[in-house]
Amino acid sequence: MSPRARICPALSAVLEGLKLARRELAGSEADAPRRRWVSVALVSALQAGLVAALSGYESAGEGDVADPSQPDRIAPVALLLRRARSAEYLNPPELLELPGRVVRDIEQVVTARNSVLHRPDEAENPPVNEAFRSVLQVLQQVCLTHPSFPVKEHGVMLALIRDEISALQRALAPIG
Repeated sequence: MSPRARICPALSAVLEGLKLARRELAGSEADAPRRRWVSVALVSALQAGLVAALSGYESAGEGDVADPSQPDRIAPVALLLRRARSAEYLNPPELLELPGRVVRDIEQVVTARNSVLHRPDEAENPPVNEAFRSVLQVLQQVCLTHPSFPVKEHGVMLALIRDEISALQRALAPIG
């Protein structure tokens, strides 16, 4: 699949991840364990958002989003995030410049996601709202504020993503 052809499915995955995160966050008010799934949904959305960002340039290649150990698979979030923060892959303003706190927040959400998927029997405290907001901040930047891909052909999808990010930010604000 060409890098440009990855953008539309990636944005669709961002939207689906955000919708799932919002649904699980709302459901966690009545059923607290559902909050664990917010991490799973946000990491999926973040991975897809980073794929879209790293696929936006004309010079983007298959290897920009591939996992070096398994080239037929998408790289894990940590590697995609490192690439999106590297001038080798993106130029300002698309280049992600994140404070250490945001990177640590994202690592916390990824760890929680891994716990849910790989150790479901272990009880772990879900990330605090600030960590979730950090993921949303990165998604806002790569999809809406400074996308590396042409936005005209994705206007409706980006509007829906904007709505979901806004709704999640509002849902997280009073709790945090």
